[in-house]
Amino acid sequence: MTAHSVAELRDAWRAIEAGEFAHGPRSAPSARGGAATAWTPTPRERVVAVVGCAGGVGASTVALALATATAVPARVVECCSPLASGFSAAANAELGTEGPWRRGSRGDVLLERPITGDATVPVPTESSVEWTFVDTNWTTVSDPGAGWLGSVLRPFDDVVLVTNATVPGVRRLESCVELLGRDAIGVVVGPTAKRWPRPVKVAAAGIPARVHLADFPLDPRLQVTGLAPDPLPAPLLKAAQNVLALLRKEPT
Repeated sequence: MTAHSVAELRDAWRAIEAGEFAHGPRSAPSARGGAATAWTPTPRERVVAVVGCAGGVGASTVALALATATAVPARVVECCSPLASGFSAAANAELGTEGPWRRGSRGDVLLERPITGDATVPVPTESSVEWTFVDTNWTTVSDPGAGWLGSVLRPFDDVVLVTNATVPGVRRLESCVELLGRDAIGVVVGPTAKRWPRPVKVAAAGIPARVHLADFPLDPRLQVTGLAPDPLPAPLLKAAQNVLALLRKEPT
């Protein structure tokens, strides 16, 4: 009898949940390029790309805070490797799988995270979804060869670039803005702008004027626990409301 690891058994169960072991012939997977053209927002859906300028800067937390602060039906679509997910423990309720996506909810916020590394942004199953925040990394939007997700997101006006309040973080934000080549909102995670160390303020002076900067607090508890089902701290939601106010001023 062949022995299988726990990881292999888990992957097999996920494949069963996704219907990949159903009886009958399996349809051929669609190409990435074809999948990109198949997804367009619904008429009521506003899409915002929340882009981490580097790993671990807090883009997933910012995306979840933005979705929560809308106070309307919204969703966060996480586009990363399943092993890199920041939402594995964030849902209040798990809703099962939808194709290659695992779904969960936090009140009015739907969380969708990929089971596989090659999953197309899903069409919302709830027609009332008004905001979609796509949690991804900076190469997706700035690199012409980044694949289907980049081709889907690059035409959208709403881009939130997330970095941290360090000199390397601010320089990375500046580089991403130059590669993006258009207006964006820059969210800097850390102390308020007034309390940035002087070297950070000097580095921030080089960011183009077309970028609207907003600070976002760093929560010590979340640094330790990661995102959990608990409500987000009030300071994070207040900061998210400030970012939403900037988004609502931008053309759709």
